[in-house]
Amino acid sequence: MEGNAGATNESGQLPGVSTRRDSHGMAVTGNYIHVVDRIQNVIETFHVHTYERSTYDVVSISGTAGRTGAASKCYQRSILDDINLILNDPAPDLLETTPDDKYLMVAFRGPVPVSVAHGGQGSCPGVGIVELMDGGKSGKLLDVIRTTNTVDTSVPVSIPGGVAYSGKERSDVHGAIVIAK
Repeated sequence: MEGNAGATNESGQLPGVSTRRDSHGMAVTGNYIHVVDRIQNVIETFHVHTYERSTYDVVSISGTAGRTGAASKCYQRSILDDINLILNDPAPDLLETTPDDKYLMVAFRGPVPVSVAHGGQGSCPGVGIVELMDGGKSGKLLDVIRTTNTVDTSVPVSIPGGVAYSGKERSDVHGAIVIAK
């Protein structure tokens, strides 16, 4: 994944503001490798033979409009108990393909990341369902299976480069796995 020229780590992790990149999870679907970027809320694909690179987002309905288009399901499933938390910020993490290679199941981080706080803060914790298109070259977020945890209050809320979250949500999905029967 290419970084932005002149970008520094001081740019934080705020969507639409940060210039940082943070690739993390990776999955293979057919001829494509999918790599998530937690901060930019995109998934980069690479063709396994030609190395052709493409990008799609998980913040717009189409997967191609970014924050300028109609918001994805993450916006509708976002946490609303702190007006400072940025809505529609899935912070995609680890992922896995379905056995039919038609979907990706992607872990979406929460507002108080238990680990990797420098790049893991998100606003719609749960599992994102991404429909793959163009033979696996691109995709779009179909829905979010939203999770919640308001019991664990022991996790600190100081988020480097993010929002000092004051709400009660502590759900922080860090991985997704698909089990075939």
